[in-house]
Amino acid sequence: MKSIKRTPQQQLVIRLARLFPEALFYKETSNKVVALTIDDVPTPNEANDESTQLILEAIAVHNQSIASLSDRVRATFFIISNHLFDGTILLDRMVEQGHEIGNHGLADETTALLHPEVFAAQLSAAHRYISAKLHQPLRWYRPGRGLYNKTMLRCLQQLPGYVPRFALASMLPVDTFKPTDDSVFTAWYVAQHIFPGAILVLHGGNPERSKQTAQALPLILNELKQRNYRTVTLSELWDGVEITD
Repeated sequence: MKSIKRTPQQQLVIRLARLFPEALFYKETSNKVVALTIDDVPTPNEANDESTQLILEAIAVHNQSIASLSDRVRATFFIISNHLFDGTILLDRMVEQGHEIGNHGLADETTALLHPEVFAAQLSAAHRYISAKLHQPLRWYRPGRGLYNKTMLRCLQQLPGYVPRFALASMLPVDTFKPTDDSVFTAWYVAQHIFPGAILVLHGGNPERSKQTAQALPLILNELKQRNYRTVTLSELWDGVEITD
């Protein structure tokens, strides 16, 4: 049997996944497909969600160059419920453009440090609030800072409809730190973590970070396109999208 050549980054992710089976770091596949995820959206206190719109527009502009609707980029946006405002139509816009919504909690914080009862209450509150605006089931929860514990896992497993694993990623994000919060560096860094079944992560949540992500996305998506990768939602990756190369 022909051995599969894996990149060092892919080998590291595989080892992590074995150590932490409660989390999803990647999907085993031989097909050229990755999931694109965007965290911390939207930006709080923006009446028109203008900074998050920059991210959506960057994907939409890229998709204009792709003739086949099935091949167009779709992402999973992890929503912080306290960042939403009453009357927002942002989630509807995301869904209309083919994207998926995930639960990123009530606030931008390290949820693994919360008291178990506080975490359980916040997880449920975020679920209810996002679901009420989305009008469709949620499947994914990503913990704040990517950290979790066993108590959090038990809470997640009690939420109906959710995949009972934490949605993490195949890369440690650096786009939220200085001086690595640079769009060109972000694009280069993400390119080092592209492999079949990878889960990529970028961030919004404030105007500056959203702008950087919007500027990095054309570079990242063009790189994926040149490598003949398809970019899908986390659910599409998890459910076993099979691409014939």
